[in-house]
Amino acid sequence: MKSNYFIFFSLLLTMFFTNCKKEKTLPETIDYSYFPLNLNHEVEYKVTKIKIDAPINVYDTQIYYLKEKIDSFYFDETGNKTFRIELYKRYHNFSNWEITDAWMAQIVNNQAHKVEENIRYVKIVFPLKLQLKWDGNAHNTLEKQIYTVEKLHETWKQYDSTCLIVQQNKESLIDKYYQSERYAKHVGLVEKININISQAYIIQGLPIEQRIKRGEIYIQTTNF
Repeated sequence: MKSNYFIFFSLLLTMFFTNCKKEKTLPETIDYSYFPLNLNHEVEYKVTKIKIDAPINVYDTQIYYLKEKIDSFYFDETGNKTFRIELYKRYHNFSNWEITDAWMAQIVNNQAHKVEENIRYVKIVFPLKLQLKWDGNAHNTLEKQIYTVEKLHETWKQYDSTCLIVQQNKESLIDKYYQSERYAKHVGLVEKININISQAYIIQGLPIEQRIKRGEIYIQTTNF
């Protein structure tokens, strides 16, 4: 009788610890909503591009509009679902969109990949955490570039939840190199900033963006 009781009790303990182990190894649910990949999803942007080369008297500002639209999907050679993104451009709100390029995007091993101009970038690594870092050029031939999650789940303009990923941030008195992308949940990219100032005048009290000698500023945003 005691032997049967011992066997029964041992089975109960085995079932208990087995269930506990299963609960601990359940896969984590990852939220990919900062990088939505859905057919016909589209986002429009206003682009302001400034180029200054003061020694040769170049002060050029361009304003135009971009649209990204997920047109279709296919499965690549490794079986990963890949989305084709059509890129459109126009110079006035009332003019017709003209397709200019086709990019692609996919989720690979919890990483958001995007191929722009035939260059693959690791845009986001999931799950997102503040100060998370990775090499955005890990899957291309460019030099290593460390991306950092600087802000996460913050309200920005009309968006309730955004994350800011800084891709480059170097500045001195006479030069500045800064790149960042901001993403909103269920929208995707909502702001892109590239600042490349190779030379600046030295004027006390003025930010470097207001004393450019040679440089370019690119701002792409959904807010217009």
